[in-house]
This record gives sequence, structure tokens and C-alpha cells, in this order.
Amino acid sequence: MLQTQANQILTAVCKGIKDPNNDIKLAGCYALLNALEFVKANFEKEVERNYIMQVLCESSMVNDESVRVASLECLVKIASLYYDKLAPYMQKIFNITLESIKKDAESVALQGIEFWSTVCDEEVYLLEEGEEGSQNFIRGALKYLVPLLTETLTRQPDDPEEDSWNISMAAGTCLSLVSQAVGDEVVAVVMPFVTQNINSENWKLREAATMAFGAILEGPKGFLSTLITQAIPVLIQHMKDPVEYVKDTTAWTLGRVCQLHPQTVGAYMPTLIGIFADSLGDTPRVSSNVCWALHNLALAFEDEADKQTSTLSPFFQVLLEKLMMVTTREDSDENNLRASAYEAINVLIQSAAKDTAALILSVLPHFIDRLEKTFSMQIVSLDDKEQQTELQSLLCGVLQVITQKLGDGVKAFADRMMTLFLQVFSSKSASVHEEALMAVGAVANATEAEFEKYMPHFRPFLMVGLRNYEEHQVCAVAVGVVGDISRALGPKLTPYCDEVVSILLQDLQNHLLHRNVKPPILSCFGDIALAIGGEFVKYLGIVMNMLQQASSTTVDMNDYDLVEYLNQLREGIFEAFTGIIQGLRTDNVADPQLLPYVDHLVSFVGFVYADQSRSDSVTRGAVGVLGDLPHALGPKSKTALTQVFVKNILNDCIKSDSSQTRDVAKWAKDTINKL
Repeated sequence: MLQTQANQILTAVCKGIKDPNNDIKLAGCYALLNALEFVKANFEKEVERNYIMQVLCESSMVNDESVRVASLECLVKIASLYYDKLAPYMQKIFNITLESIKKDAESVALQGIEFWSTVCDEEVYLLEEGEEGSQNFIRGALKYLVPLLTETLTRQPDDPEEDSWNISMAAGTCLSLVSQAVGDEVVAVVMPFVTQNINSENWKLREAATMAFGAILEGPKGFLSTLITQAIPVLIQHMKDPVEYVKDTTAWTLGRVCQLHPQTVGAYMPTLIGIFADSLGDTPRVSSNVCWALHNLALAFEDEADKQTSTLSPFFQVLLEKLMMVTTREDSDENNLRASAYEAINVLIQSAAKDTAALILSVLPHFIDRLEKTFSMQIVSLDDKEQQTELQSLLCGVLQVITQKLGDGVKAFADRMMTLFLQVFSSKSASVHEEALMAVGAVANATEAEFEKYMPHFRPFLMVGLRNYEEHQVCAVAVGVVGDISRALGPKLTPYCDEVVSILLQDLQNHLLHRNVKPPILSCFGDIALAIGGEFVKYLGIVMNMLQQASSTTVDMNDYDLVEYLNQLREGIFEAFTGIIQGLRTDNVADPQLLPYVDHLVSFVGFVYADQSRSDSVTRGAVGVLGDLPHALGPKSKTALTQVFVKNILNDCIKSDSSQTRDVAKWAKDTINKL
């Protein structure tokens, strides 16, 4: 709407920035900051762009601190919006920002660092997307920028309790982004600083060197493993440092090692686990980072979860017990400690091998007891209520993870868990409803047909969740739970289907519901059809009509997010078609019910296949539907399926890079050939 007035607005704003009065200058800078989104046409014109940049560079050097901050904020936003136009101005901006980081007030220096972080973001994005257009500004500035950032790391506040964003933290974040932007080249520039200061008697140098090392762990692909292996004993020693700041940064750095280079910790596992277990009793700040490090360490071994035993198994009991103790600490509400500990417990259990099952089962009653006790907490203030809600969310989360892990092994506790989950639903908090719904879904998967006895009590809460379009995450989880219950109950779902299908159709037509919930809803129709088989015929007409409408969705193909959404939507459509075809086939009612839709289904597959931006999972879904049709309809689908484009699609997919897609395509081709 403002684009037609962009010229007049820019003229007024730039005049304001050049005004000798600093208050007017400041107002001009913030007006420009808000105008940058819609002045793209002006930025395309070199003369106008030069003028804007000149005005900003001049105002970034005036004697008023707040004007300098606002001017640099504008340069930060320009780096984000118009990165490709920066080259002619970089020398000037380089001088301004480096001077501000070196000598200016912290508020100005923070914006100077933010400028380089933003340039990093742009270059990392271009690198990840494999796109041309990187100007390699970071590579060009590397030997000047990195020493300035490492020096800035040593400007920590003296009070380690200070938790607000400061210049030292900003420098660490920027250094991490530099590392991702230039990869291996950062190592040679940073490591001399690390080596020189990692064991310094000055805690500020010691902490800065540790932070610098942690910051460069993501990006370089080359010789980091050797450096990490050499550094781990030093870092383990630093976990006993007398200064909390150093221990905190060391725990974070070890967490990054576990996250990004877990292969390097093998030889140190017993020592590392020992020091982590001890440090869980440290201050909330340190302990919280140790929880995060353990979370990353457990995640590194998730591939061993299906094995009889794993690398983590010998340490599982001590870690679980220590983490459970952390969750009950008096100070666990500080530094997000309680939530970090529960998160670590969840990942530890998810990644655990089969030989830990008895131990996991033994702690299940403890967590159930804890959830029960939350209902008798004394609530006299809003803080008390928030604490109760958080605890209930965390406990529902851990009960869900244990239930998923042990499956039917939890049946003996299912009644008690369901009673408590139903009690949780009576609270007003969306976050706890989300966790409780997921926990109920896990119980449904574990108890299967026996879940039927809970349905009369759970039904009202499920319907509330499905109707909760304002809190779309809750709605999305409720849709997922319908899928879980469909698989658990099978035909016993039928008495609830009229209401469920009706609400799902209303959700699809609700323009206020977040679009990301709509693909899972479409897929959910497939789950319901698979569960109730021939009974789905009564919904077939209206559901197929809705799927056909969804099939015609188009988006702006230049918008990456919308293309991703379109792929999710189509994946949901194909999952729905598959579930409906297979569900009707099991009760031998596919023919004649599905015959009117065959041509649409096959032509939709062709339409989607012509779209080069389709994802692998969409391709598999499309080919799967081609194979499902002859299974369900036999010779009556022959005319549609023996078209040339169908044959071409299948031959193409048989050569796919994805083994799953190849397998589905071979199966579909064989099924069609039998016609």
C-alpha cells in the first residue's frame, strides 16, 4: 500500500536523518528502519541507493549514541534485505563497524557485531542452498574481523550472574556464524588465540579461549577431530574450574562437541560421563548446560536404540538417577534447569538399548506419582499455577516417551496414567493439553484394542482439541491422536467417526486454522478409512470432494515456504487416497464406490509428477496410489493405468536415487502389469 508513496517517504526520512537536531535524526533513522521493506525499487537505482547509504554512514558517526545505534540497525537490516547491493559500500561499513566494536559504547558495538552476524547469515544461506551470489565478504574480512571478535570475547561482565545479552556473547555468536560461512579457513585464524589462552591464569582469557573453541566447531570439515581429541582432557579439567563462568562455557563447548563431533568422545566416555554426573550438582547455570550436553550425547547414540546393548548402557542407570535428582532440586526453576533435565531424560530413554527396559519400567511409577502430586500442589499465586502447568507438561512428556519406548510393557499402568491425563485436561493451559494428548496417543498405541474402554471418557477432550483452531499446535496434535486411535481401535472406532469426520471437515474449511494443520487432517482421513473399512463409504463422497478441492491448490513457486507447504499438502492427499483405497478394498467395497474417482486420481498423479519441485515423499505417495488402484479395482482400472504417461512415470521412478521410491515403483509396475 505504501509503495506508491515510497519516494516522498524516503525524501522526508532522509531529510530527517540529515537534520542537525539529534532527536529528529533519531526519529529519521527509525522511520527509515521501518521503511526499508517497501523501498526495494529505490534500492535498485544506484543514485538513490548511494544517497541512502551515504546518509546512514554519516549518521553512524555523529556524537549521539542512540543515533549511532539506530543508524547501524538500519545497516543491519539493509544487509539482510539487500545483501546483493552491499559491495560498493563494504569498505566504508567495514571501517565504521570495526571502529564501533573496538571503541564505542556497548550498545553501538553490539549493532556493529550484529551487522557481521547478518552478513554471515546471508552467506551461510547461499552456501546451504547451493546458490550463486555470495560476495564472500566474510572471507575477505576474516583476518581483521576474527582477531577483533576474539578480543571482544574477553570483555565479559565481571559478575558471572549477569545473564543479559552482552558484547562477549554477541562476539561468540558472530564467531560461530563466521565459522559456518568460511569453514576450514577459520581454524588457522582462531586456534592461536585458543592455544595461547586456554590455560591462562586470567579467567577472562581462559573463558574466552574456551568460547572461541566451542564457536568454531560447526563449519570446518577438515582437521577438527584431532584438535578436539587434544582439547577434551583440557575441557574436562576446566569443568572443575573455580570460576562459574569458565565451567558454564566449558559445559556448553563439550555439549557442542557431543552434538557436532560425537565420534571424538569415545575414548573419554567414562571420564566424561563421570564429570557430567558430578557437574549435575553444580550451580543451575552450569548444570543446565550439562543437561544439554547429555541430551546431545544421548542423541548421538540413538541409532543403537534397537540393539540389545549400546555404548550408553553401562552409564544409563547413573545418568538417569542423577538427572531425576536434578528435576527435584530446590533451585531447578532457575536457568531453565528443570526443563533441561527432563529433556535430557527423554532423549536418554529414547536412545537407550533393549537391556535398559527393566530399569525404565522401574522408574515409571515414580513419574506417575509425581504427576499425581501436582494436583495437590498449593496454588496461591500465578507463579504457583505456572509452575504446576510446567511440571504437568514435563511429566506428561516423560510418560509419553516411556510409553513409546516400552509399548505394551506399560499396560499395567495404563489405567492410572489415563486417569491422570484426563485430570490434566481439566486445566486451561494449551501447552499441557498438547503434551497430555501426545501421551494419550502413546497409550493408544501401547494398549491397542483395549483403548476402547477409555474412549467414552476421553472423547469430549479429543473433540475440544480438534476444535481448538486458535491454538493450532493443540489441534495438530489432536489430529495425530485420531490417527493413533484409528490404528489402535480399528473397526471399534466406528461409533465416534460421525463426530470426528464432521469436525475434521469443518477444520479444513476454517480459514482461521493455520495452514500447516491441513495436510495432517487430509492424511487422517486415510487412517480412519483403514480402521473402519467399508463403513467409510458413508463419508466417501464429501471426503473425496474435499480431497479434489485440495488437489487443485496452487502457490507462488518462488516462495520456498509455500512450495514446502504444497508438498506437505500433496503428501497428505496421497496418504488419504492410499488409506481410503486400501480400507474399502479390505471390505470388498472399492468397486463400484471408487470407480468414479479413478480418472481424477490418475490424472492428479500425472499433474503432480510434472512439477519439478515435488519432494521424494510426494513422488512415493503418487506411485503408491498407482499401485493401490489395480489391487482394489482389478481390470476396471486398466484403461486409466495403461496410459503412456503412467508407464513413463513408473520407468522414471525405477531409476530413482531413493531406494524406497525404487521399491514402490517396482511393486506398482508389477501390479499394473498383471492387468
